[in-house]
Amino acid sequence: MNLRRIVATFIKEAILAARDKMGLLMLFIMPLAMIIIMAIVQDIPFRDYQDVGFKILWLDEDRKSVGDSMHAYVNAIKNFNLIDSLDGRPLDRTSIENAINRGDYAVGVIIPRGITAFMGNKINGLVNEIGKSSGQPSIYPYQDSMERIQVELIFDPAAKNTYRVALKQAIDKLMFRLQYDLLIKRLGRTNSDSNNPSELTRFSPDDNVHLVSADNEERHGIINSVQHNVPAWIVFAIFFLILPLSGNYIKEQEAGSKIRIAMTPGSPMDIALGKVFFYMLLGVAQFSILMSASQLLLPLFGLPLLVIGNHWFILLMAAVIITFPAISLGFFIGTIFTTHSQATMFGSILIIILSAVGGIWIPIEVLPNWMQLLAKVSPLQWSLKLINDIMLRDLSASKLFITSSILVSFGLVFLFLARLMSRRTIRQL
Repeated sequence: MNLRRIVATFIKEAILAARDKMGLLMLFIMPLAMIIIMAIVQDIPFRDYQDVGFKILWLDEDRKSVGDSMHAYVNAIKNFNLIDSLDGRPLDRTSIENAINRGDYAVGVIIPRGITAFMGNKINGLVNEIGKSSGQPSIYPYQDSMERIQVELIFDPAAKNTYRVALKQAIDKLMFRLQYDLLIKRLGRTNSDSNNPSELTRFSPDDNVHLVSADNEERHGIINSVQHNVPAWIVFAIFFLILPLSGNYIKEQEAGSKIRIAMTPGSPMDIALGKVFFYMLLGVAQFSILMSASQLLLPLFGLPLLVIGNHWFILLMAAVIITFPAISLGFFIGTIFTTHSQATMFGSILIIILSAVGGIWIPIEVLPNWMQLLAKVSPLQWSLKLINDIMLRDLSASKLFITSSILVSFGLVFLFLARLMSRRTIRQL
Protein backbone atom coordinates (compact mmCIF):
# COMPACT_ATOMS: atom_id res chain seq x y z
CA MET A 1 0.00 0.00 0.00
CA ASN A 2 1.46 3.32 -1.12
CA LEU A 3 0.18 6.22 0.97
CA ARG A 4 1.35 8.82 -1.56
CA ARG A 5 -0.68 7.21 -4.35
CA ILE A 6 -3.74 7.08 -2.07
CA VAL A 7 -3.39 10.76 -1.13
CA ALA A 8 -2.75 11.78 -4.74
CA THR A 9 -5.87 9.95 -5.89
CA PHE A 10 -7.87 11.56 -3.09
CA ILE A 11 -6.72 15.03 -4.15
CA LYS A 12 -7.40 14.29 -7.82
CA GLU A 13 -10.99 13.24 -7.05
CA ALA A 14 -11.47 16.36 -4.91
CA ILE A 15 -10.27 18.58 -7.77
CA LEU A 16 -12.61 16.89 -10.24
CA ALA A 17 -15.54 17.34 -7.87
CA ALA A 18 -14.66 20.99 -7.21
CA ARG A 19 -14.66 21.75 -10.94
CA ASP A 20 -18.30 20.70 -11.13
CA LYS A 21 -19.58 23.06 -8.47
CA MET A 22 -23.20 22.90 -9.60
CA GLY A 23 -23.18 19.11 -9.65
CA LEU A 24 -21.62 19.03 -6.19
CA LEU A 25 -24.21 21.49 -4.91
CA MET A 26 -27.02 19.33 -6.30
CA LEU A 27 -25.87 16.47 -4.07
CA PHE A 28 -26.96 18.56 -1.08
CA ILE A 29 -29.71 20.92 -2.32
CA MET A 30 -31.87 18.42 -4.22
CA PRO A 31 -32.01 15.80 -1.44
CA LEU A 32 -32.89 18.49 1.10
CA ALA A 33 -35.71 19.75 -1.12
CA MET A 34 -36.94 16.18 -1.55
CA ILE A 35 -36.88 15.58 2.20
CA ILE A 36 -38.97 18.67 2.89
CA ILE A 37 -41.48 18.02 0.10
CA MET A 38 -41.95 14.32 0.87
CA ALA A 39 -42.26 14.96 4.61
CA ILE A 40 -45.01 17.51 3.98
CA VAL A 41 -46.83 15.33 1.43
CA GLN A 42 -46.73 12.23 3.63
CA ASP A 43 -47.40 13.95 6.94
CA ILE A 44 -51.15 13.20 7.08
CA PRO A 45 -50.90 9.57 5.90
CA PHE A 46 -48.11 8.89 8.40
CA ARG A 47 -50.07 10.35 11.26
CA ASP A 48 -52.75 7.84 10.28
CA TYR A 49 -55.31 9.52 12.45
CA GLN A 50 -53.21 9.33 15.60
CA ASP A 51 -52.90 13.11 15.90
CA VAL A 52 -56.21 14.03 14.28
CA GLY A 53 -59.30 14.79 16.36
CA PHE A 54 -62.43 12.89 15.33
CA LYS A 55 -66.00 13.79 16.08
CA ILE A 56 -68.11 10.78 17.00
CA LEU A 57 -71.90 10.87 16.97
CA TRP A 58 -72.97 9.25 20.23
CA LEU A 59 -76.41 7.84 21.01
CA ASP A 60 -77.15 6.10 24.33
CA GLU A 61 -80.52 4.39 24.04
CA ASP A 62 -79.97 2.36 27.20
CA ARG A 63 -79.17 5.31 29.52
CA LYS A 64 -77.78 3.05 32.24
CA SER A 65 -74.40 2.18 33.67
CA VAL A 66 -72.83 0.59 30.56
CA GLY A 67 -73.56 3.66 28.44
CA ASP A 68 -72.39 6.01 31.17
CA SER A 69 -69.12 4.10 31.60
CA MET A 70 -68.45 3.87 27.88
CA HIS A 71 -69.14 7.58 27.43
CA ALA A 72 -66.71 8.45 30.21
CA TYR A 73 -64.01 6.17 28.78
CA VAL A 74 -64.23 7.21 25.14
CA ASN A 75 -64.67 10.90 25.97
CA ALA A 76 -61.43 10.73 27.97
CA ILE A 77 -59.46 9.85 24.81
CA LYS A 78 -58.00 13.08 23.44
CA ASN A 79 -58.56 12.12 19.79
CA PHE A 80 -62.32 11.71 20.18
CA ASN A 81 -64.98 14.37 20.61
CA LEU A 82 -68.38 12.86 21.43
CA ILE A 83 -71.45 14.62 20.02
CA ASP A 84 -74.91 13.76 21.32
CA SER A 85 -76.91 16.50 19.57
CA LEU A 86 -77.04 18.30 16.22
CA ASP A 87 -78.56 21.74 15.70
CA GLY A 88 -79.77 21.69 19.29
CA ARG A 89 -81.70 18.43 18.83
CA PRO A 90 -80.83 15.14 20.55
CA LEU A 91 -79.52 12.48 18.20
CA ASP A 92 -81.50 9.46 17.11
CA ARG A 93 -80.71 6.62 14.70
CA THR A 94 -82.10 8.43 11.68
CA SER A 95 -80.18 11.66 12.26
CA ILE A 96 -76.95 9.70 12.82
CA GLU A 97 -77.34 7.70 9.63
CA ASN A 98 -78.20 10.79 7.60
CA ALA A 99 -75.25 12.78 8.91
CA ILE A 100 -72.82 9.94 8.19
CA ASN A 101 -74.25 9.25 4.74
CA ARG A 102 -73.74 12.91 3.85
CA GLY A 103 -70.10 12.57 4.85
CA ASP A 104 -70.41 15.14 7.64
CA TYR A 105 -69.10 12.68 10.24
CA ALA A 106 -66.94 9.56 10.05
CA VAL A 107 -68.58 7.36 12.67
CA GLY A 108 -71.55 6.97 14.94
CA VAL A 109 -71.78 4.85 18.09
CA ILE A 110 -75.14 3.56 19.32
CA ILE A 111 -75.50 2.00 22.76
CA PRO A 112 -78.64 -0.15 22.26
CA ARG A 113 -81.42 -0.39 24.79
CA GLY A 114 -81.04 -3.38 27.12
CA ILE A 115 -77.25 -3.77 26.88
CA THR A 116 -76.81 -3.16 30.62
CA ALA A 117 -79.32 -5.89 31.44
CA PHE A 118 -77.74 -8.20 28.87
CA MET A 119 -74.26 -7.75 30.33
CA GLY A 120 -75.55 -8.16 33.88
CA ASN A 121 -77.41 -11.33 32.88
CA LYS A 122 -74.30 -12.72 31.19
CA ILE A 123 -72.14 -12.08 34.24
CA ASN A 124 -74.83 -13.48 36.55
CA GLY A 125 -74.77 -16.75 34.64
CA LEU A 126 -71.00 -16.90 34.81
CA VAL A 127 -70.97 -16.20 38.57
CA ASN A 128 -73.63 -18.86 39.12
CA GLU A 129 -71.55 -21.39 37.17
CA ILE A 130 -68.50 -20.55 39.26
CA GLY A 131 -70.55 -20.95 42.43
CA LYS A 132 -72.02 -24.23 41.21
CA SER A 133 -68.58 -25.66 40.53
CA SER A 134 -67.58 -24.83 44.10
CA GLY A 135 -70.71 -26.36 45.61
CA GLN A 136 -72.58 -23.10 46.28
CA PRO A 137 -76.16 -22.43 45.13
CA SER A 138 -77.03 -19.93 42.40
CA ILE A 139 -77.77 -16.55 43.95
CA TYR A 140 -78.24 -14.31 40.88
CA PRO A 141 -81.20 -14.38 38.47
CA TYR A 142 -80.29 -15.56 34.99
CA GLN A 143 -82.25 -15.81 31.73
CA ASP A 144 -80.85 -18.38 29.34
CA SER A 145 -82.86 -17.14 26.35
CA MET A 146 -81.96 -13.43 26.51
CA GLU A 147 -81.20 -12.01 23.06
CA ARG A 148 -77.61 -10.99 22.38
CA ILE A 149 -77.10 -7.22 22.33
CA GLN A 150 -74.00 -5.41 21.02
CA VAL A 151 -72.76 -1.88 20.61
CA GLU A 152 -73.45 -0.63 17.07
CA LEU A 153 -70.83 1.21 15.04
CA ILE A 154 -71.88 3.11 11.89
CA PHE A 155 -69.00 4.18 9.63
CA ASP A 156 -68.75 6.53 6.71
CA PRO A 157 -68.01 4.33 3.65
CA ALA A 158 -64.97 6.52 2.98
CA ALA A 159 -63.52 6.04 6.47
CA LYS A 160 -60.05 4.54 6.40
CA ASN A 161 -59.87 0.87 7.34
CA THR A 162 -57.19 1.44 9.98
CA TYR A 163 -59.53 3.85 11.74
CA ARG A 164 -62.37 1.32 11.65
CA VAL A 165 -60.17 -1.40 13.12
CA ALA A 166 -58.73 0.91 15.81
CA LEU A 167 -62.16 2.03 17.03
CA LYS A 168 -63.58 -1.49 16.97
CA GLN A 169 -60.65 -2.76 18.99
CA ALA A 170 -61.04 0.09 21.48
CA ILE A 171 -64.73 -0.71 21.97
CA ASP A 172 -64.03 -4.45 22.31
CA LYS A 173 -61.36 -3.81 24.95
CA LEU A 174 -63.68 -1.48 26.81
CA MET A 175 -66.54 -4.00 26.83
CA PHE A 176 -64.21 -6.70 28.08
CA ARG A 177 -62.96 -4.39 30.83
CA LEU A 178 -66.49 -3.53 31.94
CA GLN A 179 -67.49 -7.20 32.06
CA TYR A 180 -64.33 -8.10 33.93
CA ASP A 181 -64.91 -5.38 36.51
CA LEU A 182 -68.50 -6.46 36.98
CA LEU A 183 -67.43 -10.08 37.42
CA ILE A 184 -64.94 -9.11 40.11
CA LYS A 185 -67.57 -7.02 41.89
CA ARG A 186 -70.10 -9.88 41.71
CA LEU A 187 -67.64 -12.38 43.09
CA GLY A 188 -66.59 -10.04 45.88
CA ARG A 189 -70.08 -8.83 46.79
CA THR A 190 -71.34 -9.74 50.25
CA ASN A 191 -74.77 -11.18 50.89
CA SER A 192 -75.95 -7.97 52.48
CA ASP A 193 -75.63 -5.90 49.28
CA SER A 194 -76.92 -8.47 46.78
CA ASN A 195 -80.53 -7.35 46.86
CA ASN A 196 -80.38 -5.71 43.42
CA PRO A 197 -78.11 -7.94 41.31
CA SER A 198 -79.68 -7.10 37.96
CA GLU A 199 -78.35 -3.55 37.82
CA LEU A 200 -74.72 -2.80 36.98
CA THR A 201 -72.60 -0.74 39.32
CA ARG A 202 -71.76 2.63 37.78
CA PHE A 203 -68.08 2.76 36.93
CA SER A 204 -65.69 5.65 36.99
CA PRO A 205 -62.83 5.98 34.49
CA ASP A 206 -60.50 6.53 37.42
CA ASP A 207 -61.27 3.04 38.73
CA ASN A 208 -60.05 1.26 35.60
CA VAL A 209 -57.19 1.05 33.18
CA HIS A 210 -57.24 3.77 30.51
CA LEU A 211 -57.79 2.68 26.93
CA VAL A 212 -54.89 4.70 25.62
CA SER A 213 -51.56 3.76 27.13
CA ALA A 214 -48.55 6.04 27.18
CA ASP A 215 -46.10 5.41 24.35
CA ASN A 216 -42.36 5.92 24.21
CA GLU A 217 -42.45 9.11 22.15
CA GLU A 218 -40.72 11.09 24.86
CA ARG A 219 -37.88 8.58 25.15
CA HIS A 220 -37.33 7.82 21.48
CA GLY A 221 -38.58 9.04 18.14
CA ILE A 222 -41.71 7.55 16.67
CA ILE A 223 -42.12 6.66 13.02
CA ASN A 224 -43.82 9.67 11.48
CA SER A 225 -43.34 11.50 8.20
CA VAL A 226 -40.18 13.21 9.46
CA GLN A 227 -38.57 10.21 11.15
CA HIS A 228 -39.16 8.15 8.01
CA ASN A 229 -38.42 10.63 5.23
CA VAL A 230 -35.25 12.23 6.57
CA PRO A 231 -33.19 9.01 6.95
CA ALA A 232 -34.84 7.47 3.88
CA TRP A 233 -33.99 10.27 1.47
CA ILE A 234 -30.55 10.78 2.96
CA VAL A 235 -29.83 7.13 2.17
CA PHE A 236 -31.27 7.73 -1.29
CA ALA A 237 -28.94 10.73 -1.77
CA ILE A 238 -25.88 8.81 -0.58
CA PHE A 239 -26.50 6.01 -3.07
CA PHE A 240 -26.80 8.56 -5.87
CA LEU A 241 -23.05 9.06 -5.42
CA ILE A 242 -22.77 6.16 -7.86
CA LEU A 243 -23.53 8.61 -10.69
CA PRO A 244 -20.51 10.94 -10.39
CA LEU A 245 -18.28 8.06 -9.33
CA SER A 246 -19.17 5.79 -12.23
CA GLY A 247 -19.09 8.77 -14.59
CA ASN A 248 -15.54 9.73 -13.60
CA TYR A 249 -14.51 6.09 -13.84
CA ILE A 250 -15.76 5.89 -17.43
CA LYS A 251 -14.09 9.21 -18.32
CA GLU A 252 -10.77 7.79 -17.14
CA GLN A 253 -11.33 4.80 -19.37
CA GLU A 254 -12.19 6.96 -22.37
CA ALA A 255 -9.16 9.21 -21.80
CA GLY A 256 -6.79 6.26 -21.50
CA SER A 257 -5.96 7.02 -17.88
CA LYS A 258 -7.02 3.53 -16.89
CA ILE A 259 -4.33 1.94 -19.09
CA ARG A 260 -1.63 4.31 -17.85
CA ILE A 261 -2.57 3.61 -14.22
CA ALA A 262 -2.45 -0.13 -14.87
CA MET A 263 1.03 0.20 -16.42
CA THR A 264 2.53 2.25 -13.58
CA PRO A 265 4.28 0.41 -10.72
CA GLY A 266 2.19 -0.11 -7.62
CA SER A 267 -1.00 -1.77 -6.62
CA PRO A 268 -4.27 -0.65 -8.27
CA MET A 269 -5.81 -0.91 -4.82
CA ASP A 270 -4.04 2.32 -3.89
CA ILE A 271 -6.02 4.15 -6.57
CA ALA A 272 -9.25 2.46 -5.51
CA LEU A 273 -8.67 3.35 -1.86
CA GLY A 274 -8.07 7.00 -2.73
CA LYS A 275 -11.42 7.09 -4.53
CA VAL A 276 -13.16 5.24 -1.70
CA PHE A 277 -11.84 7.63 0.96
CA PHE A 278 -12.88 10.73 -0.97
CA TYR A 279 -16.41 9.58 -1.76
CA MET A 280 -16.80 8.18 1.73
CA LEU A 281 -15.94 11.62 3.12
CA LEU A 282 -18.42 13.14 0.66
CA GLY A 283 -21.12 10.71 1.81
CA VAL A 284 -20.53 11.50 5.48
CA ALA A 285 -20.69 15.21 4.67
CA GLN A 286 -24.01 14.65 2.88
CA PHE A 287 -25.35 12.74 5.86
CA SER A 288 -24.28 15.31 8.45
CA ILE A 289 -25.43 18.39 6.54
CA LEU A 290 -28.79 16.94 5.48
CA MET A 291 -29.51 15.58 8.95
CA SER A 292 -28.68 18.88 10.65
CA ALA A 293 -30.52 20.98 8.07
CA SER A 294 -33.62 18.77 8.37
CA GLN A 295 -33.65 19.14 12.13
CA LEU A 296 -33.54 22.92 11.80
CA LEU A 297 -35.81 23.52 8.79
CA LEU A 298 -38.64 20.98 9.04
CA PRO A 299 -40.27 22.51 12.16
CA LEU A 300 -40.57 25.77 10.18
CA PHE A 301 -43.03 23.96 7.88
CA GLY A 302 -45.18 22.80 10.80
CA LEU A 303 -43.69 19.30 10.80
CA PRO A 304 -42.59 17.30 13.86
CA LEU A 305 -39.06 17.77 15.16
CA LEU A 306 -36.56 15.21 13.95
CA VAL A 307 -35.45 13.15 16.95
CA ILE A 308 -31.81 12.21 16.53
CA GLY A 309 -30.94 11.27 20.09
CA ASN A 310 -27.52 11.28 21.68
CA HIS A 311 -25.76 9.00 19.22
CA TRP A 312 -24.22 11.38 16.70
CA PHE A 313 -20.91 9.52 16.71
CA ILE A 314 -22.61 6.17 16.06
CA LEU A 315 -24.68 7.80 13.33
CA LEU A 316 -21.54 9.11 11.65
CA MET A 317 -20.04 5.63 11.79
CA ALA A 318 -23.27 4.35 10.26
CA ALA A 319 -22.91 6.93 7.48
CA VAL A 320 -19.46 5.55 6.71
CA ILE A 321 -20.82 2.00 6.57
CA ILE A 322 -23.77 3.04 4.37
CA THR A 323 -21.52 4.95 1.97
CA PHE A 324 -19.25 1.95 1.42
CA PRO A 325 -21.71 -0.24 -0.56
CA ALA A 326 -22.88 2.84 -2.47
CA ILE A 327 -19.32 3.57 -3.57
CA SER A 328 -18.68 -0.08 -4.40
CA LEU A 329 -21.83 -0.21 -6.52
CA GLY A 330 -20.60 2.89 -8.36
CA PHE A 331 -17.32 1.14 -9.15
CA PHE A 332 -19.20 -1.90 -10.41
CA ILE A 333 -21.47 0.15 -12.68
CA GLY A 334 -18.46 2.04 -14.01
CA THR A 335 -16.81 -1.24 -15.06
CA ILE A 336 -19.77 -2.78 -16.90
CA PHE A 337 -20.64 0.22 -19.09
CA THR A 338 -18.57 2.06 -21.66
CA THR A 339 -20.38 5.40 -21.92
CA HIS A 340 -21.41 7.98 -19.36
CA SER A 341 -25.06 8.03 -20.53
CA GLN A 342 -25.36 4.26 -20.15
CA ALA A 343 -24.03 4.34 -16.60
CA THR A 344 -26.20 7.31 -15.65
CA MET A 345 -29.39 5.78 -17.02
CA PHE A 346 -28.77 2.36 -15.51
CA GLY A 347 -27.60 3.73 -12.17
CA SER A 348 -30.58 6.08 -11.78
CA ILE A 349 -33.15 3.41 -12.56
CA LEU A 350 -31.40 0.84 -10.37
CA ILE A 351 -31.39 3.16 -7.35
CA ILE A 352 -35.07 3.98 -7.88
CA ILE A 353 -35.93 0.26 -8.02
CA LEU A 354 -33.82 -0.58 -4.96
CA SER A 355 -35.34 2.34 -3.05
CA ALA A 356 -38.89 1.33 -4.00
CA VAL A 357 -38.49 -2.22 -2.69
CA GLY A 358 -36.23 -1.12 0.15
CA GLY A 359 -38.75 0.96 2.07
CA ILE A 360 -37.48 4.38 1.05
CA TRP A 361 -40.77 5.65 -0.36
CA ILE A 362 -43.04 3.99 2.17
CA PRO A 363 -42.26 1.88 5.26
CA ILE A 364 -41.47 -1.70 4.35
CA GLU A 365 -44.02 -2.95 6.88
CA VAL A 366 -46.93 -1.93 4.63
CA LEU A 367 -45.57 -3.81 1.60
CA PRO A 368 -46.82 -7.31 0.65
CA ASN A 369 -44.98 -10.22 2.26
CA TRP A 370 -43.19 -11.20 -0.94
CA MET A 371 -41.89 -7.65 -1.38
CA GLN A 372 -40.70 -7.59 2.23
CA LEU A 373 -38.62 -10.65 1.39
CA LEU A 374 -37.39 -9.04 -1.82
CA ALA A 375 -36.36 -5.95 0.16
CA LYS A 376 -33.62 -7.97 1.84
CA VAL A 377 -31.57 -7.85 -1.37
CA SER A 378 -31.64 -4.04 -1.36
CA PRO A 379 -28.70 -2.38 0.41
CA LEU A 380 -30.91 0.70 0.83
CA GLN A 381 -33.29 -1.27 3.05
CA TRP A 382 -30.44 -2.36 5.32
CA SER A 383 -29.08 1.19 5.33
CA LEU A 384 -32.42 2.59 6.46
CA LYS A 385 -32.74 -0.16 9.05
CA LEU A 386 -29.34 0.72 10.47
CA ILE A 387 -30.31 4.38 10.94
CA ASN A 388 -33.71 3.49 12.43
CA ASP A 389 -32.07 1.07 14.84
CA ILE A 390 -29.95 3.93 16.13
CA MET A 391 -32.49 6.78 16.08
CA LEU A 392 -35.72 4.96 16.95
CA ARG A 393 -34.72 1.78 18.74
CA ASP A 394 -31.75 3.29 20.54
CA LEU A 395 -29.65 0.17 20.03
CA SER A 396 -26.05 0.17 21.14
CA ALA A 397 -23.13 -0.28 18.75
CA SER A 398 -22.72 -3.95 19.64
CA LYS A 399 -26.34 -4.70 18.66
CA LEU A 400 -25.87 -2.99 15.30
CA PHE A 401 -23.13 -5.39 14.26
CA ILE A 402 -25.29 -7.71 12.14
CA THR A 403 -26.84 -4.96 10.00
CA SER A 404 -23.46 -3.27 9.60
CA SER A 405 -21.86 -6.56 8.57
CA ILE A 406 -24.51 -7.10 5.90
CA LEU A 407 -23.86 -3.65 4.43
CA VAL A 408 -20.11 -4.20 4.45
CA SER A 409 -20.70 -7.55 2.73
CA PHE A 410 -22.68 -5.80 0.00
CA GLY A 411 -19.77 -3.42 -0.50
CA LEU A 412 -17.17 -6.20 -0.64
CA VAL A 413 -19.22 -8.17 -3.17
CA PHE A 414 -19.62 -5.12 -5.43
CA LEU A 415 -15.90 -4.34 -5.16
CA PHE A 416 -15.01 -7.94 -6.02
CA LEU A 417 -17.27 -7.88 -9.08
CA ALA A 418 -15.87 -4.50 -10.10
CA ARG A 419 -12.33 -5.87 -9.82
CA LEU A 420 -13.18 -8.85 -12.01
CA MET A 421 -14.82 -6.67 -14.64
CA SER A 422 -11.91 -4.20 -14.54
CA ARG A 423 -9.33 -6.93 -15.21
CA ARG A 424 -11.44 -8.24 -18.07
CA THR A 425 -11.68 -4.76 -19.59
CA ILE A 426 -7.92 -4.18 -19.34
CA ARG A 427 -7.17 -7.50 -21.02
CA GLN A 428 -9.52 -6.58 -23.87
CA LEU A 429 -7.80 -3.23 -24.30
